[in-house]
Amino acid sequence: MTDPSPRRRQVVFDHDGAPDDLLSLLLLTRYDAVELRGVAVTPADCLAEPALSVTRKILGLAGLDVPTAVGTLPGRNPFPLAWRIDALRADALPVLNREDPGVAGVAGADALPAHEQLAVWLTRAPEPVTVLATGPLTNLAWCLDRHPSIASRIEEVVFMGGALDVTGNVRQPGHDGSAEWNVFWDPDAVRRVFDADVPITMFPLDVTDRVPVTPDLARAFGRTYGDPVGDLAGSLLALTFGTLETTGLPYCCWDSLTTSYLAEPGICTFETVRCDVITRGESQGRVVRHAGGRPVRCAATVDTGRFYRHLLGTLAPGAG
Repeated sequence: MTDPSPRRRQVVFDHDGAPDDLLSLLLLTRYDAVELRGVAVTPADCLAEPALSVTRKILGLAGLDVPTAVGTLPGRNPFPLAWRIDALRADALPVLNREDPGVAGVAGADALPAHEQLAVWLTRAPEPVTVLATGPLTNLAWCLDRHPSIASRIEEVVFMGGALDVTGNVRQPGHDGSAEWNVFWDPDAVRRVFDADVPITMFPLDVTDRVPVTPDLARAFGRTYGDPVGDLAGSLLALTFGTLETTGLPYCCWDSLTTSYLAEPGICTFETVRCDVITRGESQGRVVRHAGGRPVRCAATVDTGRFYRHLLGTLAPGAG
């Protein structure tokens, strides 16, 4: 008698279209342990339509028929436009445009906006679902507000966001720089999810800043040139070059590290932290340790080399 097949984690992915979000989607299409049930695009660090288009092209490249939806809910604090246009560049990459868009399955998205579609995906799933959010939590917060019973349909929220004991990455007039952008875009949404009775695993800047995109990492994908998956991964990483020079902040694998948790959770260690979020004032969007806050499972350390090996091994196995 053979052992039963290992359980595949049911996952809904909510991202906001930056290169590392798209790299995360590519990872998800390669994970045998993940069954991707839907992909939502939040119009935060992206222009919505090109981000939706490139999302569907990546799914088409992987040969997956996964429903998609584009968000319409606004955040309080918009991302800089100069950052949001990366989705335009990604959508034009030659490796994603070898076929006619109709053939590649990129004709459109589901009719419902992402916040409503997320509620449908969670309600109709045959078992509890992991919500992987590498962008803001706006869509999920809306679901919990309008359909509180949906909390019982969530196995875990895996969220890239926050800056606990390090400086944030927000550099905006009137802000003290303590916040991370995914929280800053919609601080009230994070507070709403924190108030829900759902398990949360969070990957703050404290850990995700330790896995920068390096020239060696990006160029390693050139060793498997001609493989569409490896070519796309290397191209997405190449799109991040120049970030340090133009913003003063290095580009890191914030989202792809968070996503790797679904396949190889041992890359990081974790601690339980009682957290709260500041929603107003010059520190709005800051996630803080607070004795009266809700318990959040937070990534605490990362094996950087193991993560880089995971990224290459998953997306370009021949790169070494």
